Amino acid sequence: MAVRRNMALISFLRRCCALAACIAVSAASFAATVRSVAVRGNSAFTAREITGWLSLRPGTLFSPGGIQSDLRTIADAYLAEGYLAARAVADPPSFSGDSSLVDLVVRIDEGRRTLTGRITVEGNRLMSEREILQRFDLTPGLPFSSAMLSRDVDAMLERYERLGYPFARCSVNSIRLQRGEVADSAAIVLVVEEGGLVTLDEIRVQGNKETDASVIVRETRLRPGEPFNPAKVDAIRERLNRLNIFASVAEPELYMRSGKGGLLITVQEGNTNTFDGILGYVPTRTPGESGYLTGLASVSMRNLFGTGRKLSLKWQREDRSSQEIGVRYVEPWLFGYPVNLGGGFFQRQQDSAYVRRNIDLRSELMLSEELSVSLVFTTERVIPSGDSSIARVVSSSVSTGGLEILYDTRDDNYSPTSGARYWTGYHYGRKRVAGSPSVAGMQVSGTLQRIGVDLDFFLSTLGRQVVAVGLHGREVRTGEPQESDMYRFGGANTLRGYRENQFLGSRVAWTSTEYRFLLARRSFLFGFFDTGYYYRPGEVARGTPSSEAFRYGYGMGIRLETPLGNMGVSIALGQGDSIGSAKIHFGLINEF
Repeated sequence: MAVRRNMALISFLRRCCALAACIAVSAASFAATVRSVAVRGNSAFTAREITGWLSLRPGTLFSPGGIQSDLRTIADAYLAEGYLAARAVADPPSFSGDSSLVDLVVRIDEGRRTLTGRITVEGNRLMSEREILQRFDLTPGLPFSSAMLSRDVDAMLERYERLGYPFARCSVNSIRLQRGEVADSAAIVLVVEEGGLVTLDEIRVQGNKETDASVIVRETRLRPGEPFNPAKVDAIRERLNRLNIFASVAEPELYMRSGKGGLLITVQEGNTNTFDGILGYVPTRTPGESGYLTGLASVSMRNLFGTGRKLSLKWQREDRSSQEIGVRYVEPWLFGYPVNLGGGFFQRQQDSAYVRRNIDLRSELMLSEELSVSLVFTTERVIPSGDSSIARVVSSSVSTGGLEILYDTRDDNYSPTSGARYWTGYHYGRKRVAGSPSVAGMQVSGTLQRIGVDLDFFLSTLGRQVVAVGLHGREVRTGEPQESDMYRFGGANTLRGYRENQFLGSRVAWTSTEYRFLLARRSFLFGFFDTGYYYRPGEVARGTPSSEAFRYGYGMGIRLETPLGNMGVSIALGQGDSIGSAKIHFGLINEF
């Protein structure tokens, strides 16, 4: 009995000593800083690589729990590279005399590297074993890598999804090690459960209050009974967002009911009918004259009667005698095909010099979610002022036909954070001048060409920050271009820091660079720098020489999503402007 009591006492004292030692280490390590980490026994990885995996590095605070976590990290890293028997242990920490610093030593037993042996696939019927394995990156003879095997299995399941088997599963049935003279090998057996073929027999829509469900189903571009394709399903959300009629669109959900597959699409209606307007009054400066109103009004209906049809009306008055009016309508999916048919009317009264009227008919073929091609037919009429002494143009008419290409990968039309938008157009036609064979030095008729290019791209930088860059160019080619043939630019939507439509040229180009700080999904602060160039040919009849110039503008602004629409305001300075001559631009964001 005495011996048993002595043995129990000795055991108790040993546990007390061990506990005291742990307490001492914990107390010493409470404020200790790692001074060095030494690695022993490694050959597959350098000491720098291994210490780079660790949380306990020189300069960090020491903790006993951190050692165990780092040892597991090392073992996992070796396992991922085929060292299945690798082990990592740590020597007891060595503290400095005042216990403020600690040195660590990690010892690694790598073992032999395991190579990949034969890979066997069982349970597969849709694809043969050869078809599956020929796309594997992990092949016999390569070092075994569990990470590479996992990637190969994921890629195989993605192929099954594309073939209409979204419920396919794959598991590793066994990994059998085989000893060799130089290296070990791992024979792998994979078991595939293909599941059944899933077809999309129905599409359900919820959350729509104004938009007809058939409009949403139409935009999915899926046919009843079509096999499930994840690429097509993933594109639905982005395609619906491009309509600009929903506040949000959830990811489509696949479901099974009575052995049939279906998709559930959840949407939240947005503000599709917007009115934007700015009104100003310019008082008289000359006795006997009255003041006048200036401003801009725009009405946009992007989901007319819930059918996806679009109608837009616009009025703008810049000064007492210059104003614009415009109307545009689009009929989507003509006869159920991915073809949009639209037309528009535009009229500009320029001072007391002339009126320009434009009617166009546009047919757009949507080749894919991002790419569309349009055929455009346009007729234009220029009516000069009745007072020939002040007329700057002559009566003329132009008929053109053109081709336009649009490639758009933006993730949002109003506030993109990634993607690009590329548009280019070419129009060719005949221009006829009314009157005698030589009116004001003009030819009776001739060809007219219009060329245009737009490129906008967007890149996310830091969190909730975006760089937006735009490049734009326009050119008209004709024998003797009149003022009515040329392009006007300057102002809120082109070159900020200058008056609206301040510049005129037969060849114009402008760029915009913005750095945006996102406040909400479609609201942001931004700083910008714009540049612009124009070339205006001389007029032989008036004896005026050609001219060209380069301008730039800069400033800052804000764009906000409001119940009335997405509006922007910016304060801009033009080249050589002082702060007192800054321009305030109001932007109306109505893509149509």
